[in-house]
Order: sequence, then structure tokens, then C-alpha cells
Amino acid sequence: MYIRSNSSSLVQFDCWCCVWRLLQFFAAMADQQTAELRNDLPRVVDGPSPIALFLLQGLCGAAVVVGMKALPDYYGMNLVAHPVATIQLSLAVTLPTVIVAHSLMMVFSSSPRPAWRCIGGGLISLPVGALLAALLALAFGAPASLQYASGTFHWACLMSVLVALPAAIVLGSFWPDWQRIFAFTRPRGGMERAICIPAHGAVIGAWIGAFPMPLDWERPWQEWPISCTYGAVGGYLIGLTVSMLLLFIHPRDVRSKVD
Repeated sequence: MYIRSNSSSLVQFDCWCCVWRLLQFFAAMADQQTAELRNDLPRVVDGPSPIALFLLQGLCGAAVVVGMKALPDYYGMNLVAHPVATIQLSLAVTLPTVIVAHSLMMVFSSSPRPAWRCIGGGLISLPVGALLAALLALAFGAPASLQYASGTFHWACLMSVLVALPAAIVLGSFWPDWQRIFAFTRPRGGMERAICIPAHGAVIGAWIGAFPMPLDWERPWQEWPISCTYGAVGGYLIGLTVSMLLLFIHPRDVRSKVD
């Protein structure tokens, strides 16, 4: 028992080291790009209309519900009994929906971006975001045994789709914007709110979903990664709802100025 606990602690320490190095790398890139931008003129970008943002978020939310609930029910599955297969079905619906919806939003925006760049950036962010999510999960105590490897992999991919993929398509590789939205929570305009609020909701929901796991209730949904998946999806949908409500409170999207 002592050896097993010591091995788990070493895995957590190694994961924290990897996460810290990745964060240092991204922070250095953000500082470098910020320094390069200081000599340029400010860029002002008009955001999409509230109706377009409402449709975008509604479509992404519907894809998550269909992939996580409706489609598994159709095939006689559920997250508790078939966690990996259910997450696979969710990814099969959510991944292409998020990529296509956000790419179309950027292609037909006031500052259009090539479709291949949007889709390519999104696909590149998927494994990077999944790796970071898996490392964070292991660092916070997720089981590192091979028995849970498939569940960890698919959960990390789902988190990457909900958190990293939309940001990669909209923000590209401009790391100061990533730092401003995810580190400082300072979105500018409706489009960035549509990325920031649901992403934070998914992360916070997954964190809250981990609370029941160590309790001795002996419920099947306490197994990894079931409760964290419920929390992430629930937090994401709540974040989408809040972001959509803000469209009515602030119907006109502010212009985003990059200093």
C-alpha cells in the first residue's frame, strides 16, 4: 500500500512539473508577442452580431446534449454504464459541430480568416489541449493505472473540445489574447465571452464533479471520469446559458481593441 501511494505521488509530481513547464512556455510566447505588438498600431475588430452569436452557442449546446444524452439513449447506453462509449459518441457529434460553427463564424466575420487556417488551428489544438487536460487531471489525483487510461484520454479530448478548440479557432496563436481570456478572465465583446464563459464553466464544473469521487457512498457514478464528465458538461451548458443571456443584456457587441 505504501509503494502504491508513493508511486501515485511521483506521478502527480511529474505531471505538475510538465504543466508548469508548458505554462512557462505559453507565458513566454505571450510576452514575446506582446513586445512585438507594442510598436504596431492598435487593431480594432468588429465582432459578430448578437443573433449570430446566439445561433452559434445554441448549436454548440444542442450538439453537446445530443451527443451526451440523446444519441447514447438511442443506442441503449449511458455515461454511468458505458462512460468511454458515451464520451466517444459525444465527441463524434460535438467535435465537428464546434469546428464547423466557429470556423464559419470567422470566415464570414468582418475580418475574415481562411477556412483552412481555422480548421487547422482547431485540429492542432485538440491534442495539445487534451494533453494539458490529462496532465492536470493526473496532477490533481486522477487514477494513473492502465485500467483508467482510456477514460482519461477520452475525457481529456472532450475537455479540449469544450475549452481549447473554440479559442484556437477564434484567437489563433496570438497568446496575449489567450492569456487575457483564460488567465485574467477579461473577454472583450460577445465573441470572446462566448469562448471565455463556457470554457470556465467546463473547467469549474469538472473540478466540482471530482468532489464526490473520494467519498464512500459506493455509487457507480463516482468512478473516474463519470462525475467529472457530468460536471464539465453541466458547467459548459451553464456557461453557454449565461453567455447567451448576456447577449440580451448587452445586445450590441463591443469592438475589440488590441493594444
